[in-house]
Amino acid sequence: MKKLMLTMLMGMMALGAMAEIGKFTVRGTFEGREDTVAFILMDAEGANTLKQEVHPVTGEMLEMSYYIKDAALLYVLDVNNGYKDVMIAPAIAGETLEYYYEDGETLMRGSQFYLDYAEAEKSIDPALTDLSNFISDCRRMFSSGTPEEEVDKLFEEKYPVYHKAFMDALTAYVKAHPDQDAAAALVAEIAQTQSDSVIEEIEATAALLTERARNSNAAGLYKASLEAAKKEAEEEARKSALEGSMAPDFTLNDINGNPLALSSLRGKWVIIDFWGSWCGWCIKGFPKMKEYYAKYNGKMEILGVDCNDTVEKWKAAVAKHELPWLHVYMDMEDENGDNPLELYVVEGFPTKVVVDPEGKVAKIIVGESASFYDYLDEVLK
Repeated sequence: MKKLMLTMLMGMMALGAMAEIGKFTVRGTFEGREDTVAFILMDAEGANTLKQEVHPVTGEMLEMSYYIKDAALLYVLDVNNGYKDVMIAPAIAGETLEYYYEDGETLMRGSQFYLDYAEAEKSIDPALTDLSNFISDCRRMFSSGTPEEEVDKLFEEKYPVYHKAFMDALTAYVKAHPDQDAAAALVAEIAQTQSDSVIEEIEATAALLTERARNSNAAGLYKASLEAAKKEAEEEARKSALEGSMAPDFTLNDINGNPLALSSLRGKWVIIDFWGSWCGWCIKGFPKMKEYYAKYNGKMEILGVDCNDTVEKWKAAVAKHELPWLHVYMDMEDENGDNPLELYVVEGFPTKVVVDPEGKVAKIIVGESASFYDYLDEVLK
């Protein structure tokens, strides 16, 4: 389920090449829509909000200007409809984006880059939509209780077909427009897929561009996607290297304020459960965890590591859900304390790390899955 547990990139990430700050202008109207829209400009890595504006739709022209380096991301969201995407577009220094509403869709035009980009997106949209819908369907099946093996089988059987159709469409456009800035921006769309070969695919597709296009402002979009993919691959490698190795030790304060070291639990199977009171899937898994904690009482210990909570919320959640196992608190603001999130390369919640009685990492599971409990039955029965 590795591919399905990853968070799909529904927009494009952007990274500039240190060009001068330039003005990006966006203007247009949402005439025909009766709602409020938010304009959110994200930074080059899609991680931080640079600016956010909310405007009621009046039918009048809206115009905003932003001063950015190279490329960023502009999200236009429907506030009255749960912040649903209306449009996601690259924001390029020196360019002007015009948006307009037609036949139920928000479309783009403006400077030549956006005219080209609209054409580029149109060329890959059918294949990308099919791929995205298939991945979403698989996730829904998994979330609704379809056995993991069944979802995996469907994914492995059908995904390559959808992925190839997408890559064929994208590659065809880039080959036909190798010197176009929009083609360079389009390469970043590869990061939206769940491909295990995303690094190689981005590099191979970018190689089809001319040198000028590879050095354009818009090329920063795929360069950021490439860097993010490489970082993710490095983290996956670190995580894989943990399995079979001695579990990195850490000491955090328990629910009573006393220090508790992971190594003090040596001799039993230990489940390190990275969770938070804010994490719906973490909470959803507690009943099953309680069942197995009782089932293997004496053979197994659970060490809950609370993350991204206040102490008060952590303790309240432990009490509310009546969690009988050991608990420690990860102080996210303590730069000098142990950081098990880094030690175990935790990227999503819940993450469960199984440590054997000798203190070695036996398995790392991200998300809530029935296969985790099958695995416990195998090693603890």
